Amino acid sequence: MDIRNSKEIIQNILERYNFAAIYSDSCNKFDIETSKNYVDGNDAIDFLYSSATIGSKALGFFTELPFFEVTRYVRAECLFITQSLPKYITTPVIIIKNAEDISTRLTLALKLSAEHKVPVTVVITHNASNNYTYFERANNDLGRISSYISASTFKQSISKEELKETYNAVNNSLMQAFSANLTDNITHISLQHNGYFPEYFIPEIKHDIFKMLNSNVSVYKSEKDLLENFFFNNYNIEFNFKEQEDKIYPQISNLLCPGCPFVNIFARGVEKDTIIFTDIVCKGVLEAYPELNYLTIDGYMGIISSEVRSSTLFIGQVSSYKSHYHNFISKRGRVILLNDSGIPKINGFSTIRHPKKLTQTKNTLYPYSCNNIKKYSKVKVKLHKCSCMKNNNPCSVFEKTLCPAVYKLSDGILIDNTMCNGCLACKVLCSQGAVL
Repeated sequence: MDIRNSKEIIQNILERYNFAAIYSDSCNKFDIETSKNYVDGNDAIDFLYSSATIGSKALGFFTELPFFEVTRYVRAECLFITQSLPKYITTPVIIIKNAEDISTRLTLALKLSAEHKVPVTVVITHNASNNYTYFERANNDLGRISSYISASTFKQSISKEELKETYNAVNNSLMQAFSANLTDNITHISLQHNGYFPEYFIPEIKHDIFKMLNSNVSVYKSEKDLLENFFFNNYNIEFNFKEQEDKIYPQISNLLCPGCPFVNIFARGVEKDTIIFTDIVCKGVLEAYPELNYLTIDGYMGIISSEVRSSTLFIGQVSSYKSHYHNFISKRGRVILLNDSGIPKINGFSTIRHPKKLTQTKNTLYPYSCNNIKKYSKVKVKLHKCSCMKNNNPCSVFEKTLCPAVYKLSDGILIDNTMCNGCLACKVLCSQGAVL
C-alpha cells in the first residue's frame, strides 16, 4: 500500500481491466492518455454501447454525458465517466467525491455492469480527481465476457418490465454497498465540495434522500441551478434550496499534486544560477518548471566528476540511487533523493521528516516521492494579512504552487484541507505571511 495521485489510480484501474474500446472527448479533465477521437459525444455513446453489446469492454470520458437510452443488454462492461451530473439519469449513476473511494467504486461500477448487463455512469468530482490517497493494488479481475456475435445481437431489445426489474436488482446491490451512508440530518448538499450528496442514483427509482430534503437545505450558489434542475428533470420534484456563498477554485490547465516535492524544492532548496537535472518524468512538473533538464543519474555523476564548476542539483528517486555514487557527490554537485522506497537513511545524506526542513546546502533524503505523498498538519490563512484579497488580485501563492487545495471565497482565499498535505510550500511562497 502507498499514496497515489488520483489520476494514477484511475489509470491503474483502466489498465488492470483492459478496455478494448476507449473514447475521450476534447475536454478530458482526468489527464488520462487515450487515442485521439474525432467523433462527437452522441456518436461516441453509440460506438461504446455497440462495442459492449458484442463483448468488448468499453469506456468513455465525457465532459457532459449525452442523452441516450438503454435498449439492449451488454455482453461486456460499459462505463461512462464524467465530472458533472448527467442532465437525465438513463443508467445507474455512482458518485465519487473522495479520492479514497476511486478504486473501490470504479470496481463496483464495473461489477454492476458485468452482472446486470447495463452501462453504468460514474461521476468523479473535482475534489476526487485532483487529490491523493492510500492505494492498494487489487489482484482480482472481473473476468472477460467472451465476445459473441449472432444475427440477434443488435436486435435483442429490453422490454420496460425487464429493464425495471434489472434496475431494482441494481438498486438492491447498491443499497447493500452504501447501507450506512445516509444521514438523518441534512442541512447542506453539494456535489463538488463539502456537504452531503447521495452515493448513487438509479433511473426511475426515487432515492431516500428525498425524505430528508426541504427548503431549509442549503447549496452553493454555483450548484443551485444544476441541482434543482437535476432533481426536477429526473424526479419531477421542485426544490428551492437556500443559497450559500460559493467556493471558487482557481482555474488553470496545469495543476500539480498537493504536496508536490518539486514545488517545495524550488521554494526552499534551489540557489540562484543552479543548473537543475532530473530523471523524473512528470508532464505537469516539466511544464511548470521549464528550467529542469532531463538527465539520468549516471549522466549526472559523469558531469560532476568532470571539471564543470557550475552549481548543479540533481533530483531523483531513492530507488535509482547506488551506493558508489557517494564517491562522486561527496566532492561536488548536490543531490535530493525523493524517498519512494521508505528507507530510513542513506550514507552522506541528511534525512528530513518534513519538507520545511529542506536546506540549500546539503544532499538530502526527501521524506516522500510523487507517488507516496505524506499527510502533515493542516494549513490556515490569516485573511487580514492577505493583500491579494484586499487588492482583488489573483492569488500569488496559487500561481507559484499550482496547488488545487487553494480556493477562493468572496471574502478570502482559503485552503481545502481534504486536499492539502501540509507541506507548507504556500507558507514559504506567501510574501505577506498570510499562511500559517
